[in-house]
Amino acid sequence: MAFKVKESKNEVDVNASLGSEKYITTITSNGKQIIGDEPEHLGGKNTGFNPYEFLVSALSMCTAATLRVYAERKEIDLGEINVSVNLSNNTIDKVATFTKHISFGNKDLDEKDIKRLQVIAESCPVNRLLTNQIIVNTNIDL
Repeated sequence: MAFKVKESKNEVDVNASLGSEKYITTITSNGKQIIGDEPEHLGGKNTGFNPYEFLVSALSMCTAATLRVYAERKEIDLGEINVSVNLSNNTIDKVATFTKHISFGNKDLDEKDIKRLQVIAESCPVNRLLTNQIIVNTNIDL
């Protein structure tokens, strides 16, 4: 049985609300809430993830979850899955590079499984979204 990621049109609605407290942003979606902020050197209080940390965390979480789903389906013991993602954003050349480092608690994986896991890691939905053409539409509602 081949591992296939279900193709679908996903829509997500998120609301970010920034009140009078400088840069502390309440982010809500489907009844859940998280806090975003800017680092102190940019005038924030560093009480929550900054926008780049949210973006990178989405890729790392999606990669780990996709690997877990695959491993469970194939009955592969990966142990703990650790995904570290680095974002290098070159604003002059307009090139963003995401570098993923993945490790598993189980160190006894064979070469065939490791190669397949790399392909699976690159097929996570957020990875695919970031490598698609991206269109951003902005509307001002008064």
